[in-house]
Amino acid sequence: MTVRELLDRFERTGLQLTVYGPEPDATVTERLSSEHIAVDWKELPTASSEAFVVIRDQSGFAGVVPLDDLRTFLSDPPTLGRPGDRSAVDESIQQILETLTNVPISALRRPQLLATAQEFEDRAYRVGHGTLRVSFQSLSRFRAQFERYQHLADDTALDIHVYGHGDWYPPSIPGVTVHAVSDDEIERLWLLAFDGGGDDDHKCGLVAEDLGDDRFRGFWTYDAAVVDEVMAELAAVDG
Repeated sequence: MTVRELLDRFERTGLQLTVYGPEPDATVTERLSSEHIAVDWKELPTASSEAFVVIRDQSGFAGVVPLDDLRTFLSDPPTLGRPGDRSAVDESIQQILETLTNVPISALRRPQLLATAQEFEDRAYRVGHGTLRVSFQSLSRFRAQFERYQHLADDTALDIHVYGHGDWYPPSIPGVTVHAVSDDEIERLWLLAFDGGGDDDHKCGLVAEDLGDDRFRGFWTYDAAVVDEVMAELAAVDG
């Protein structure tokens, strides 16, 4: 099973969002409608801060998230600092990720993927051991994350593997193995998989394909079996 086959397996249509609140929210409806995600609005006599979004996919009900949290996630997700730093905003992102787990989305952009990846990196930091495998498409993209991963390696016993096209060769970090790859498929994919340190409940993964123009299709998951598949795919290109 390749990662692309995994993407195709999870590819579904019919993602439907219904916003319940006192008035339509242009930030959410226009952003998602422009990416061909169906968004409805239903008036609810409540405060704007209490508005919420019901999410459904082809399988039916997927979950509910506060509208404020979804707006933040879609517009400008926060960038975490040093691994292990937490805030109330981080908790809202975690709720959205858990609600949309295994839901394929064809309208992902880099800020949402970065927020997701950083939440999963933070989970690996909290566990403190196990194997974390991450493909940045190209190693030059890893440059911006170099200091963050240095902290991640220094503060934990994680076995970290970084993959990407060899257009930059980072300084050595104890605990981090860098793999320069020439696999065309891996270069088009943004992948992250954490094995949970041996605990299935802590496993998490991100799979996203670069469609160009800073657009991605993909999904994130806490399904242990799916995470294992992504781990195996990356391990196979260790080289």
